[in-house]
Amino acid sequence: MFNKNKIDTLYGIVGLRGSDNPLYKILDVENSLSTSGYFVDDNPYCKIELYKDNQDYSDISDLDFNTNLREMQQSAISSVCGAVFSDSDYIDRQVLYRYAQNKTEVETLPSGFIGYKITPNNTKSLAFSITRDILSFNGTGDIELMIFNSAKKEVVFSQIVSIVSDHQVVDLNWVLDDTDGLYKGEYYYGYNTDGLTVQPFKRDYNNSNVESIITDLYIENIFVKNHNTTVLFDLTTTEGNSLATGLNPDITVYEDYTDLILNNKRLFARSILLDMQIKMIGFNLASIRSNKNARIGEANTVRMLQEIDGQSGEGVVKIAGLRPMLLGEIKRLTKEIQSLRDGYFQGRISTYTDM
Repeated sequence: MFNKNKIDTLYGIVGLRGSDNPLYKILDVENSLSTSGYFVDDNPYCKIELYKDNQDYSDISDLDFNTNLREMQQSAISSVCGAVFSDSDYIDRQVLYRYAQNKTEVETLPSGFIGYKITPNNTKSLAFSITRDILSFNGTGDIELMIFNSAKKEVVFSQIVSIVSDHQVVDLNWVLDDTDGLYKGEYYYGYNTDGLTVQPFKRDYNNSNVESIITDLYIENIFVKNHNTTVLFDLTTTEGNSLATGLNPDITVYEDYTDLILNNKRLFARSILLDMQIKMIGFNLASIRSNKNARIGEANTVRMLQEIDGQSGEGVVKIAGLRPMLLGEIKRLTKEIQSLRDGYFQGRISTYTDM
């Protein structure tokens, strides 16, 4: 799996040269940039003139046209990464507490931060997400859920929840991966107790306090005395905790390749180029416009199809085709990435210098 929003930062790895025709000098700086040196319109069937005049809306603004190109490149980035990382990446998913809880008695919490220390396995390129939390509190009032990483003092995610029920499900969708300068380390999930008007129900009924074993995560109940800010505490002040927290996070663990992609951008450039060229030619073929350039494209329909899918056989000119080239590039890239994945998983992180 990879974080699509974060890999969109590969945008600009390929670009377009644009046109010398003053009427078509419409590319913005971002779409003209190519950090890899690959340019989409080096393919003659991807000329800006042809693509512009095949837009369904004839009066499309320069701003919208450039946005269209940006989105097309982002789509190509996602397509290529999806093709390379197509294997199942799911590892585990569980709620922390699975057994019945008797909601009769409540905890009296001391002043400080209460929650869980979550330590990912260091032998894999892991990510985990807290998709939701099933809260068990008595009373009503606000609580601020927070998660820290040991790499920085600022909170990574936080959300204020208004407690109105003794069984309340809150959607979080917090993704904790190896990007944004965070790599492994320790995560601390919980809340500050000062000023709370709610109390967690105890977990003293049968197996209600038995925690699930979540693959590749080591989870400890912790407490930090007198901590009351949204800044990470001194890690040496954490203590073990036996009190119920009222939290029951739903956690999914999976292999995550976002960091690997971001640190090896150059490897993906040619595949992204080919995918974008296929998309652009396909768009031209599907155009509903009628104008000079569109008609030129229509007259070259067979040749444009050959450009995408190739041509081979006895008595015909061999044309390699963009799609066969892309499939070959994806195969090569997948093999190269597997070598890098092996390095990540065994602690030997191999990366190419960023462009």
